[in-house]
Amino acid sequence: MPLVYEVTYNLPRELYPGGYEGFEHYLILAEEVCHDYRSPPDFRQMYQDGLQAIKHFPYERLKYGLDHMDGPIMFDYCLRSLSLCEVPPDPSGGTRHILEDLAGLSTNDQVQRNIPYINNHSEPLRIRSLALYSHLNFWAHWLVPGGGSLYPIKASHVMHNAAYAANACVEKGFVPRIALRVAAWLVTSKARFGIDVRELKNFQGFRQLYAAHEAYLTHLRTTEAERLLHISEAPHHYRCANEGCDIQAFNKAALRRCAGRCSPETKSHYCSQFCQRRHWNIHREFCNDRRPAGYPEVVDDDGDPDWIDDATFHERKGCDAYSKYWERRWPLWSEREGPEIFIDIPNISKYRKGEIMRIRTRTLSPQCLKAYKLLWTITKTDTVLSAIDESLIDPPENMGFPKDPA
Repeated sequence: MPLVYEVTYNLPRELYPGGYEGFEHYLILAEEVCHDYRSPPDFRQMYQDGLQAIKHFPYERLKYGLDHMDGPIMFDYCLRSLSLCEVPPDPSGGTRHILEDLAGLSTNDQVQRNIPYINNHSEPLRIRSLALYSHLNFWAHWLVPGGGSLYPIKASHVMHNAAYAANACVEKGFVPRIALRVAAWLVTSKARFGIDVRELKNFQGFRQLYAAHEAYLTHLRTTEAERLLHISEAPHHYRCANEGCDIQAFNKAALRRCAGRCSPETKSHYCSQFCQRRHWNIHREFCNDRRPAGYPEVVDDDGDPDWIDDATFHERKGCDAYSKYWERRWPLWSEREGPEIFIDIPNISKYRKGEIMRIRTRTLSPQCLKAYKLLWTITKTDTVLSAIDESLIDPPENMGFPKDPA
Protein backbone atom coordinates (compact mmCIF):
# COMPACT_ATOMS: atom_id res chain seq x y z
CA MET A 1 0.00 0.00 0.00
CA PRO A 2 1.39 3.45 -0.90
CA LEU A 3 2.68 5.78 1.78
CA VAL A 4 1.14 9.21 1.14
CA TYR A 5 1.82 11.20 4.31
CA GLU A 6 4.37 11.11 7.10
CA VAL A 7 4.26 12.97 10.41
CA THR A 8 6.98 13.24 13.04
CA TYR A 9 5.87 14.03 16.57
CA ASN A 10 8.55 14.34 19.25
CA LEU A 11 6.96 15.91 22.30
CA PRO A 12 9.71 16.66 24.85
CA ARG A 13 8.73 14.88 28.03
CA GLU A 14 10.34 17.37 30.40
CA LEU A 15 8.44 20.30 28.85
CA TYR A 16 5.02 18.71 28.33
CA PRO A 17 2.43 20.03 28.89
CA GLY A 18 3.37 23.63 28.28
CA GLY A 19 1.07 25.04 30.95
CA TYR A 20 -0.87 27.35 28.61
CA GLU A 21 -4.29 26.66 27.17
CA GLY A 22 -4.03 25.62 23.53
CA PHE A 23 -0.21 25.60 23.64
CA GLU A 24 0.23 22.23 21.87
CA HIS A 25 -2.21 23.34 19.14
CA TYR A 26 -0.18 26.51 18.76
CA LEU A 27 3.02 24.52 18.22
CA ILE A 28 1.43 22.09 15.79
CA LEU A 29 0.08 24.98 13.73
CA ALA A 30 3.47 26.72 13.80
CA GLU A 31 5.14 23.52 12.58
CA GLU A 32 2.60 23.25 9.76
CA VAL A 33 2.98 26.77 8.39
CA CYS A 34 6.41 28.04 9.49
CA HIS A 35 8.66 25.20 8.35
CA ASP A 36 9.41 23.53 5.05
CA TYR A 37 8.72 19.79 5.26
CA ARG A 38 12.21 19.19 3.88
CA SER A 39 13.77 20.98 6.89
CA PRO A 40 11.74 19.79 9.90
CA PRO A 41 12.17 21.72 13.16
CA ASP A 42 13.56 20.48 16.44
CA PHE A 43 10.51 19.96 18.68
CA ARG A 44 12.39 20.69 21.89
CA GLN A 45 13.60 24.01 20.52
CA MET A 46 10.07 24.79 19.30
CA TYR A 47 8.71 24.16 22.79
CA GLN A 48 11.32 26.38 24.40
CA ASP A 49 10.82 29.19 21.88
CA GLY A 50 7.04 28.92 22.14
CA LEU A 51 7.08 29.10 25.92
CA GLN A 52 9.31 32.16 25.81
CA ALA A 53 7.10 33.86 23.22
CA ILE A 54 3.95 33.44 25.32
CA LYS A 55 5.72 34.42 28.53
CA HIS A 56 7.17 37.65 27.09
CA PHE A 57 4.18 38.52 24.89
CA PRO A 58 0.94 38.06 26.82
CA TYR A 59 -2.32 39.12 25.23
CA GLU A 60 -1.95 42.76 26.33
CA ARG A 61 1.40 43.11 24.59
CA LEU A 62 0.03 41.42 21.50
CA LYS A 63 -2.71 44.03 21.31
CA TYR A 64 -0.09 46.75 21.69
CA GLY A 65 1.85 45.23 18.78
CA LEU A 66 -1.31 45.12 16.67
CA ASP A 67 -1.99 48.80 17.34
CA HIS A 68 1.55 49.69 16.26
CA MET A 69 1.51 47.41 13.19
CA ASP A 70 4.49 45.32 14.29
CA GLY A 71 4.76 42.48 11.74
CA PRO A 72 6.21 39.63 13.88
CA ILE A 73 3.79 40.34 16.73
CA MET A 74 0.86 40.52 14.29
CA PHE A 75 1.82 37.11 12.91
CA ASP A 76 2.17 35.56 16.37
CA TYR A 77 -1.22 36.97 17.31
CA CYS A 78 -2.75 35.23 14.28
CA LEU A 79 -1.06 31.94 15.18
CA ARG A 80 -2.35 32.09 18.73
CA SER A 81 -5.80 33.30 17.68
CA LEU A 82 -6.30 30.37 15.30
CA SER A 83 -5.06 27.87 17.89
CA LEU A 84 -6.98 29.57 20.76
CA CYS A 85 -3.76 29.82 22.75
CA GLU A 86 -4.09 32.50 25.43
CA VAL A 87 -6.05 34.66 22.97
CA PRO A 88 -9.87 35.02 22.93
CA PRO A 89 -11.80 33.87 19.84
CA ASP A 90 -12.08 36.30 16.95
CA PRO A 91 -15.65 36.14 15.57
CA SER A 92 -15.23 39.41 13.65
CA GLY A 93 -12.78 38.03 11.10
CA GLY A 94 -9.99 40.39 12.12
CA THR A 95 -7.40 37.59 11.94
CA ARG A 96 -8.15 37.09 8.24
CA HIS A 97 -7.62 40.79 7.49
CA ILE A 98 -4.35 40.87 9.46
CA LEU A 99 -3.03 37.91 7.49
CA GLU A 100 -4.07 39.51 4.21
CA ASP A 101 -2.07 42.61 5.16
CA LEU A 102 0.96 40.55 6.20
CA ALA A 103 0.79 38.42 3.05
CA GLY A 104 0.42 41.45 0.81
CA LEU A 105 -2.90 40.34 -0.64
CA SER A 106 -4.51 43.43 -2.12
CA THR A 107 -7.52 41.51 -3.42
CA ASN A 108 -9.84 39.66 -1.08
CA ASP A 109 -12.74 37.79 -2.73
CA GLN A 110 -12.38 40.10 -5.75
CA VAL A 111 -12.59 43.23 -3.57
CA GLN A 112 -9.64 45.63 -3.90
CA ARG A 113 -7.94 46.62 -0.64
CA ASN A 114 -5.19 49.03 0.37
CA ILE A 115 -2.27 47.39 2.18
CA PRO A 116 -1.00 49.44 5.14
CA TYR A 117 2.64 49.90 6.06
CA ILE A 118 3.86 47.23 8.48
CA ASN A 119 6.87 47.64 10.75
CA ASN A 120 9.63 45.02 10.94
CA HIS A 121 8.21 43.22 7.92
CA SER A 122 10.28 40.81 5.82
CA GLU A 123 9.93 38.41 2.91
CA PRO A 124 10.12 35.25 5.10
CA LEU A 125 7.35 36.68 7.28
CA ARG A 126 5.22 37.39 4.21
CA ILE A 127 5.66 33.80 2.97
CA ARG A 128 4.76 32.33 6.36
CA SER A 129 1.72 34.59 6.44
CA LEU A 130 0.66 33.14 3.10
CA ALA A 131 0.97 29.64 4.57
CA LEU A 132 -1.13 30.59 7.60
CA TYR A 133 -3.67 32.26 5.31
CA SER A 134 -3.86 28.99 3.36
CA HIS A 135 -4.51 27.10 6.59
CA LEU A 136 -7.25 29.56 7.61
CA ASN A 137 -9.10 29.15 4.32
CA PHE A 138 -8.61 25.39 4.15
CA TRP A 139 -10.11 25.08 7.62
CA ALA A 140 -12.94 27.50 6.68
CA HIS A 141 -13.93 25.25 3.78
CA TRP A 142 -15.55 22.87 6.29
CA LEU A 143 -17.38 25.68 8.12
CA VAL A 144 -19.26 27.24 5.21
CA PRO A 145 -22.66 25.83 4.16
CA GLY A 146 -22.14 22.41 2.59
CA GLY A 147 -18.64 22.27 4.01
CA GLY A 148 -16.40 19.53 2.64
CA SER A 149 -18.50 19.11 -0.51
CA LEU A 150 -18.15 20.32 -4.08
CA TYR A 151 -20.74 23.07 -3.56
CA PRO A 152 -18.58 25.51 -1.52
CA ILE A 153 -15.71 25.01 -3.95
CA LYS A 154 -17.87 26.48 -6.69
CA ALA A 155 -19.94 28.87 -4.57
CA SER A 156 -17.28 30.42 -2.33
CA HIS A 157 -13.64 31.45 -2.55
CA VAL A 158 -12.21 29.77 0.55
CA MET A 159 -10.73 26.67 -1.11
CA HIS A 160 -9.46 28.74 -4.00
CA ASN A 161 -7.83 31.13 -1.51
CA ALA A 162 -6.21 28.19 0.28
CA ALA A 163 -4.79 26.80 -2.96
CA TYR A 164 -3.71 30.24 -4.20
CA ALA A 165 -1.77 31.01 -1.01
CA ALA A 166 -0.22 27.53 -0.90
CA ASN A 167 0.84 27.82 -4.54
CA ALA A 168 2.38 31.24 -3.84
CA CYS A 169 4.49 29.67 -1.07
CA VAL A 170 5.71 26.92 -3.40
CA GLU A 171 6.60 29.47 -6.09
CA LYS A 172 8.94 31.04 -3.54
CA GLY A 173 10.63 27.70 -2.90
CA PHE A 174 8.88 27.16 0.46
CA VAL A 175 6.81 23.97 0.83
CA PRO A 176 5.04 23.92 4.23
CA ARG A 177 2.96 20.96 5.27
CA ILE A 178 -0.26 22.90 4.83
CA ALA A 179 0.54 23.13 1.10
CA LEU A 180 0.83 19.34 0.95
CA ARG A 181 -2.49 18.93 2.76
CA VAL A 182 -4.30 21.32 0.39
CA ALA A 183 -2.77 19.65 -2.67
CA ALA A 184 -3.58 16.13 -1.40
CA TRP A 185 -7.23 17.05 -0.92
CA LEU A 186 -7.48 18.53 -4.42
CA VAL A 187 -5.68 15.55 -5.98
CA THR A 188 -8.25 13.13 -4.52
CA SER A 189 -11.27 15.24 -5.48
CA LYS A 190 -12.16 13.12 -8.52
CA ALA A 191 -12.66 10.01 -6.41
CA ARG A 192 -14.71 12.05 -3.96
CA PHE A 193 -16.91 14.09 -6.32
CA GLY A 194 -16.45 12.51 -9.75
CA ILE A 195 -14.85 15.79 -10.84
CA ASP A 196 -11.16 16.66 -10.73
CA VAL A 197 -11.16 20.08 -9.08
CA ARG A 198 -7.73 20.76 -10.56
CA GLU A 199 -9.39 20.95 -13.98
CA LEU A 200 -11.79 23.70 -12.92
CA LYS A 201 -10.86 27.07 -14.36
CA ASN A 202 -9.99 28.68 -11.02
CA PHE A 203 -7.67 25.82 -10.04
CA GLN A 204 -5.80 25.16 -13.27
CA GLY A 205 -3.04 27.65 -12.59
CA PHE A 206 -1.65 26.02 -9.46
CA ARG A 207 0.76 23.72 -11.27
CA GLN A 208 3.64 24.40 -8.88
CA LEU A 209 1.50 23.24 -5.96
CA TYR A 210 0.53 20.00 -7.67
CA ALA A 211 4.13 19.40 -8.76
CA ALA A 212 5.36 19.91 -5.18
CA HIS A 213 2.87 17.33 -3.94
CA GLU A 214 3.97 14.84 -6.58
CA ALA A 215 7.61 15.46 -5.62
CA TYR A 216 6.69 14.75 -2.00
CA LEU A 217 5.06 11.43 -2.94
CA THR A 218 8.11 10.53 -5.03
CA HIS A 219 10.33 11.31 -2.04
CA LEU A 220 8.23 9.03 0.19
CA ARG A 221 8.33 6.19 -2.36
CA THR A 222 12.08 6.50 -2.78
CA THR A 223 12.91 6.58 0.92
CA GLU A 224 10.51 3.70 1.64
CA ALA A 225 12.13 1.57 -1.08
CA GLU A 226 15.53 2.31 0.46
CA ARG A 227 14.24 1.37 3.92
CA LEU A 228 12.80 -1.93 2.71
CA LEU A 229 16.04 -2.78 0.95
CA HIS A 230 18.01 -1.97 4.10
CA ILE A 231 15.93 -4.27 6.33
CA SER A 232 15.44 -7.06 3.78
CA GLU A 233 18.21 -9.28 5.17
CA ALA A 234 16.81 -9.26 8.72
CA PRO A 235 13.32 -7.74 8.80
CA HIS A 236 12.58 -9.25 12.23
CA HIS A 237 15.16 -6.84 13.69
CA TYR A 238 12.98 -3.90 12.69
CA ARG A 239 9.49 -4.92 13.79
CA CYS A 240 7.97 -6.07 17.05
CA ALA A 241 7.62 -9.85 17.18
CA ASN A 242 4.42 -9.77 19.24
CA GLU A 243 1.53 -10.92 17.07
CA GLY A 244 -0.79 -8.05 16.23
CA CYS A 245 1.68 -5.33 17.22
CA ASP A 246 2.25 -2.85 14.39
CA ILE A 247 5.27 -1.03 15.80
CA GLN A 248 8.28 -0.85 13.49
CA ALA A 249 11.66 0.86 13.62
CA PHE A 250 14.12 2.50 11.26
CA ASN A 251 17.04 1.40 13.42
CA LYS A 252 17.12 -2.01 15.10
CA ALA A 253 18.54 -0.37 18.22
CA ALA A 254 15.07 1.11 18.79
CA LEU A 255 13.63 -2.29 19.73
CA ARG A 256 14.48 -4.57 22.65
CA ARG A 257 16.29 -7.74 21.70
CA CYS A 258 15.50 -11.01 23.42
CA ALA A 259 18.31 -11.81 25.84
CA GLY A 260 17.76 -15.57 25.58
CA ARG A 261 19.80 -18.15 23.71
CA CYS A 262 17.71 -18.23 20.57
CA SER A 263 19.68 -18.09 17.35
CA PRO A 264 20.54 -14.64 15.88
CA GLU A 265 18.74 -15.56 12.67
CA THR A 266 15.41 -15.86 14.48
CA LYS A 267 16.00 -13.73 17.57
CA SER A 268 12.89 -11.76 18.44
CA HIS A 269 12.78 -8.01 18.97
CA TYR A 270 10.12 -6.13 20.92
CA CYS A 271 8.85 -2.59 21.22
CA SER A 272 8.20 -2.92 24.97
CA GLN A 273 8.36 -5.26 27.95
CA PHE A 274 4.61 -5.65 27.65
CA CYS A 275 4.87 -7.12 24.15
CA GLN A 276 7.76 -9.35 25.19
CA ARG A 277 5.70 -10.80 28.06
CA ARG A 278 2.70 -11.38 25.79
CA HIS A 279 4.84 -13.14 23.20
CA TRP A 280 6.68 -15.32 25.71
CA ASN A 281 4.09 -18.13 25.54
CA ILE A 282 5.14 -18.61 21.93
CA HIS A 283 8.78 -17.63 22.02
CA ARG A 284 9.77 -19.68 25.08
CA GLU A 285 9.62 -22.87 23.03
CA PHE A 286 12.46 -21.56 20.87
CA CYS A 287 14.49 -19.67 23.43
CA ASN A 288 16.33 -22.34 25.44
CA ASP A 289 18.82 -25.14 25.09
CA ARG A 290 16.44 -27.90 26.13
CA ARG A 291 14.92 -28.50 22.73
CA PRO A 292 15.52 -31.97 21.33
CA ALA A 293 17.57 -32.35 18.19
CA GLY A 294 15.63 -31.54 15.06
CA TYR A 295 13.04 -29.48 16.92
CA PRO A 296 11.37 -27.31 14.25
CA GLU A 297 11.82 -23.57 14.12
CA VAL A 298 8.89 -21.16 13.98
CA VAL A 299 7.44 -21.00 10.48
CA ASP A 300 4.66 -18.93 8.97
CA ASP A 301 1.29 -20.51 8.25
CA ASP A 302 1.38 -21.18 4.51
CA GLY A 303 -2.37 -21.77 4.24
CA ASP A 304 -2.03 -25.56 4.00
CA PRO A 305 -5.44 -27.04 5.03
CA ASP A 306 -3.62 -29.83 6.87
CA TRP A 307 -2.10 -27.27 9.22
CA ILE A 308 -3.73 -27.69 12.63
CA ASP A 309 -3.33 -25.11 15.40
CA ASP A 310 -2.66 -26.41 18.89
CA ALA A 311 -4.84 -23.73 20.44
CA THR A 312 -7.55 -21.31 19.46
CA PHE A 313 -6.75 -17.63 19.64
CA HIS A 314 -9.60 -15.18 19.99
CA GLU A 315 -9.40 -11.68 18.61
CA ARG A 316 -8.64 -9.24 21.41
CA LYS A 317 -10.41 -5.92 21.74
CA GLY A 318 -8.86 -2.53 22.29
CA CYS A 319 -5.19 -1.68 22.38
CA ASP A 320 -2.81 -4.38 23.59
CA ALA A 321 -5.56 -6.87 24.40
CA TYR A 322 -7.49 -4.62 26.80
CA SER A 323 -11.14 -3.76 26.32
CA LYS A 324 -10.57 -0.02 26.76
CA TYR A 325 -9.06 2.31 24.19
CA TRP A 326 -6.71 3.68 26.80
CA GLU A 327 -5.78 2.52 30.28
CA ARG A 328 -3.93 4.38 32.99
CA ARG A 329 -1.28 1.70 33.21
CA TRP A 330 -0.18 2.31 29.63
CA PRO A 331 2.68 4.82 29.44
CA LEU A 332 2.39 7.94 27.34
CA TRP A 333 6.17 8.29 27.04
CA SER A 334 8.83 6.01 25.69
CA GLU A 335 11.10 4.34 28.24
CA ARG A 336 14.00 6.15 26.64
CA GLU A 337 14.35 8.86 24.04
CA GLY A 338 16.37 7.28 21.28
CA PRO A 339 15.99 5.89 17.75
CA GLU A 340 12.65 6.41 16.06
CA ILE A 341 9.76 4.00 16.05
CA PHE A 342 6.76 4.34 13.78
CA ILE A 343 3.33 2.96 13.04
CA ASP A 344 1.50 2.84 9.70
CA ILE A 345 -2.20 3.74 9.67
CA PRO A 346 -4.40 2.76 6.70
CA ASN A 347 -6.81 5.43 5.51
CA ILE A 348 -10.35 4.18 6.13
CA SER A 349 -11.92 6.68 3.74
CA LYS A 350 -13.68 4.96 0.85
CA TYR A 351 -12.16 7.60 -1.42
CA ARG A 352 -8.57 6.90 -0.35
CA LYS A 353 -8.50 3.18 0.31
CA GLY A 354 -5.06 1.64 0.31
CA GLU A 355 -3.26 4.81 1.34
CA ILE A 356 -1.02 4.83 4.39
CA MET A 357 -0.22 7.59 6.87
CA ARG A 358 2.90 7.07 9.00
CA ILE A 359 3.45 8.45 12.51
CA ARG A 360 7.09 8.68 13.65
CA THR A 361 8.36 9.48 17.14
CA ARG A 362 11.35 9.32 19.45
CA THR A 363 9.53 10.26 22.64
CA LEU A 364 6.03 8.72 22.65
CA SER A 365 5.44 5.14 23.79
CA PRO A 366 4.46 2.23 21.52
CA GLN A 367 1.17 1.97 23.43
CA CYS A 368 0.42 5.60 22.64
CA LEU A 369 0.97 5.03 18.91
CA LYS A 370 -1.16 1.88 18.91
CA ALA A 371 -4.00 3.58 20.79
CA TYR A 372 -3.89 6.45 18.27
CA LYS A 373 -4.06 4.01 15.37
CA LEU A 374 -7.03 2.30 16.98
CA LEU A 375 -8.99 5.57 16.93
CA TRP A 376 -8.41 5.77 13.16
CA THR A 377 -9.97 2.35 12.66
CA ILE A 378 -13.29 3.46 14.16
CA THR A 379 -15.76 4.47 11.46
CA LYS A 380 -18.59 5.86 13.61
CA THR A 381 -18.11 9.41 14.88
CA ASP A 382 -19.99 8.83 18.14
CA THR A 383 -17.76 5.85 18.93
CA VAL A 384 -14.65 7.93 18.29
CA LEU A 385 -15.88 10.66 20.64
CA SER A 386 -16.75 8.08 23.27
CA ALA A 387 -13.27 6.55 23.01
CA ILE A 388 -11.60 9.95 23.35
CA ASP A 389 -13.75 10.88 26.36
CA GLU A 390 -12.90 7.55 27.99
CA SER A 391 -9.21 8.21 27.45
CA LEU A 392 -9.40 11.67 29.01
CA ILE A 393 -11.22 10.39 32.10
CA ASP A 394 -8.37 8.02 32.92
CA PRO A 395 -5.12 9.55 31.55
CA PRO A 396 -1.75 7.78 31.83
CA GLU A 397 0.10 8.06 35.12
CA ASN A 398 3.18 9.71 33.62
CA MET A 399 1.31 12.21 31.49
CA GLY A 400 2.34 15.10 33.76
CA PHE A 401 0.45 18.15 34.89
CA PRO A 402 0.47 21.76 33.73
CA LYS A 403 3.47 23.62 35.01
CA ASP A 404 3.41 27.12 36.42
CA PRO A 405 4.15 29.36 33.41
CA ALA A 406 6.00 31.78 35.67
